[in-house]
Amino acid sequence: MRRIDLQKRGGPDSVPDMPETSPQPYSPLFDSISDWILEQSLTNRELSDTVRGLGQKLVAGGIPVSRLAVGGMLLHPVLGAMDVFWEAKTDLVRRMDVPREMFQTEEFRNAPFFYLTAKSEPRLRAHLEQGAVEPEFPIYERFRKEGVTDYLAYFYSYGDSNRTAWEDMAAAFGGVSISIATRRAGGFTEFEIERLNALTKALAVAVRSRSTYELSRTLLDTYLGALSGEMVLDGTIERGDGRLIDCALWYCDLRASTRLAADLSQDDYLELLNDYYSDTADAVMEHGGDVLLYIGDAVFAIFPIDDETRLPSDMARAAMGAARDAMARVARRNEARASVGIPPVGFGISLHYGQLMYGNIGTQRRLNFSVTGSAANEVVRLEGFCKLLDCQVIASAEFKEICGQPLVHLGRHDAAGIKGGLDAYTFEDLAPDSPVKET
Repeated sequence: MRRIDLQKRGGPDSVPDMPETSPQPYSPLFDSISDWILEQSLTNRELSDTVRGLGQKLVAGGIPVSRLAVGGMLLHPVLGAMDVFWEAKTDLVRRMDVPREMFQTEEFRNAPFFYLTAKSEPRLRAHLEQGAVEPEFPIYERFRKEGVTDYLAYFYSYGDSNRTAWEDMAAAFGGVSISIATRRAGGFTEFEIERLNALTKALAVAVRSRSTYELSRTLLDTYLGALSGEMVLDGTIERGDGRLIDCALWYCDLRASTRLAADLSQDDYLELLNDYYSDTADAVMEHGGDVLLYIGDAVFAIFPIDDETRLPSDMARAAMGAARDAMARVARRNEARASVGIPPVGFGISLHYGQLMYGNIGTQRRLNFSVTGSAANEVVRLEGFCKLLDCQVIASAEFKEICGQPLVHLGRHDAAGIKGGLDAYTFEDLAPDSPVKET
């Protein structure tokens, strides 16, 4: 694919004439739409709804928009931006989350938005039915085949020119991109372009508002977990705020982590930890659980219970499924490790049922969501039985009562801080061959 040379094709003269935004005569249609967009930016409405609603309002007002597209950068560990597209012909809207590596592709670097950001140009117009335009981009040929006659593109910068969001992307790319197309013969009128210039600024505010909300939600979900993040967004932010949660508890601890840290390089050990968390924590989340905490090299997760959609037996079954899934994932990865001489990863999992107090504790300047209660202590002690009994999964008597599945009793054993000890159970296919003595 041919790459655009920005140094040779840069400069204001290379951009087709496009009227600057300036005060315009009163327009009931555009002014009412602008007010509507600003109202949307004050809510937590999905951006897809705003884009679709805008397209519908423009068409209903006699502006023959055939396509709308908006995009905004996301501060996310994997994703780089969100793009939302609306087509008038089908009245369908779709959202696409763009991975960060997309910004390094030739496709992106040969597109109008890269040109606008790299050249610090706020907007461009491509009157496609008039033949070749300058600058010409590969995507224009596709637009012509689809019958697009006129194309407007905008970029509104966040103004963070001195800040680097990512090592592989300059801060100048932080902002909102918008494009509007029509199939009308002759393209957009000068009046429409002038009003759309002004309208897109209001739309950029709505996109920035939504992306800021998604940033908050993403950061909270990523660093606190889905349950904690939701509680913070709901206003549970004061010290002492909390609630009691009935749940199936899921606890997983890595084996021989001290030895692995000593034997492996820092990079290899961190890669091993990330693989271990991906195999175990992802299994929990994909089975409907919520990872509350990473405690050193342990995963503390719960499957919350309610009286309607998350019944105790269902959550117990989900926790058991997550345990088997985690074991299978790690086993597959251990096979790959063995082929290149890397030590295998071992771990134990405990399953329990009980009630936790989950809430905000700490100082006024540094708070943390944490779990307390006897069930939290018991599930950790149960996992310690995995070593004692040479069994990868240990479940409690309370878990056995709700799971509805046959489990093998491995005896009652002493547990630090727990009077009378704890009964231990496991899956039938995981039970050790030799009899287990009670302690």
